[in-house]
Amino acid sequence: MVLHIKKLVVGIGDIQELVDVNRNRVVDYHGQAAIPVWTRHKPRREDELRGGSLYRIIKNRVQCRQQILGLETIIDDENGKYCLIMVDPEVIQTVSIAHRPFQGWRYFENADVPADRGVFRGEDSTQQGEEIPSEMEEELRQSGLL
Repeated sequence: MVLHIKKLVVGIGDIQELVDVNRNRVVDYHGQAAIPVWTRHKPRREDELRGGSLYRIIKNRVQCRQQILGLETIIDDENGKYCLIMVDPEVIQTVSIAHRPFQGWRYFENADVPADRGVFRGEDSTQQGEEIPSEMEEELRQSGLL
């Protein structure tokens, strides 16, 4: 069974801003591009995360995900021991769902993950301007209109 992780994105206002910030953080990870996501504690269920995704919570809403490529434990004099969750730079937008804040990360079971909406194209997208605000989307979904 594949397992996922959910983690808050702090100081980021929307998916486009996340993509812009990540653009400068791309590193080579075993021959492929990856974005390192820092966390204090390494997940114990690492084997179950293979093939899973890191779901990103922006402004109290699960809004997108990135495929997990691997986990690396880092030890340095300044920060001590921590974990890097290496994720694919490609951001996949999900159906937006509300989520309360929490510290760190949490496991995210397959049964609870939101559906994908497709690869996020951002400012270059031909669909720009057609995006429904996440709050309105949720209201429409609750009303049975989506």
